[in-house]
Amino acid sequence: MSTITSSVRYAEGHFRNRRGLQLFYCSFFPSHVSVKGVVLFLHGIGEHSHRFVHLYEHLVELGFAVIAYDMVGHGRSDCECEGLRAHAEAFEHFVQDTNDFLTAAKYSIYKQMLPENAPEPPLYFMGISYGCLVGLHTILSGEHPFSGIVLASPALGVEKTLLLTIQGLLSKPLVAAFPHARIVPGVNFEGLTRDPHFYQDYMADRLNVTENMTARMGVNTLGAMQHILESKVITDRQSAFCKTPLLLIQGSADKVTSSIVAQAFYNRIGTFDKEMKLYDGLFHCIYNEPEKAQVIEHVTSWLLARANLQAAIETAKPKRATPPLAKL
Repeated sequence: MSTITSSVRYAEGHFRNRRGLQLFYCSFFPSHVSVKGVVLFLHGIGEHSHRFVHLYEHLVELGFAVIAYDMVGHGRSDCECEGLRAHAEAFEHFVQDTNDFLTAAKYSIYKQMLPENAPEPPLYFMGISYGCLVGLHTILSGEHPFSGIVLASPALGVEKTLLLTIQGLLSKPLVAAFPHARIVPGVNFEGLTRDPHFYQDYMADRLNVTENMTARMGVNTLGAMQHILESKVITDRQSAFCKTPLLLIQGSADKVTSSIVAQAFYNRIGTFDKEMKLYDGLFHCIYNEPEKAQVIEHVTSWLLARANLQAAIETAKPKRATPPLAKL
């Protein structure tokens, strides 16, 4: 993991979610007080927010702020069930926690890091793998407006096989009998990266969870994937989702999440400003592959272009005259 440079205004702490659990968060702001926007970043299953500091720092250099948190049961956050990491009793809990974090950030982190009475900056979403699934559900919940979406190696579904079909038929009885049993192979760890040093660091990270998923997590995750792929909102050009610019990136050799499913999702969404970029030969952890500089440069250039366009539109809007004070 990267160390944090002194040029970044960094803060960390814990916030309490609506179920009373303490979840770890971190924030990265430029040394100057104004920002082009705030990026919410969500990590993948089994990992934690501090594994992407190098990406956050690049965003900060360009004038963005980044806020991130360890999802329930991950990293330095509390577990829902004592000792059971990388697990939530319901997928919706991840979505609730993300909305709670954004609300807490706007009332706490923003006040600490931004000038007094500063307008609320545009909010952008970035995530990887499972974080994309949680992020899409969060965006569709409509509790917080977003100005841009960047999905990396998104966990949106699985390609159907005979084995998966059989497992699907057995899943509900298994969950009823053994909800917390780790019997679902969630991640192909050898398919994470082509960088042996990153792989060794990932597997040695004590904050990571490298065990199988629980039966309940597996079933809940498949349900969440199906909901996204069948959502009518993502095809409705008049929806807030489809009016939000979207970038989807993935490695063509990803062995953890399916680029075929990602392509089908991309083809289905009604978003006008959308782009999908498939990187030839790259594995799942696309921000940590040997070509990571190229990937990060493309993502940040895309994000910067949308932020600059939005700033230009806001500047061009006629200013509202300040109403005169009422006479007593």
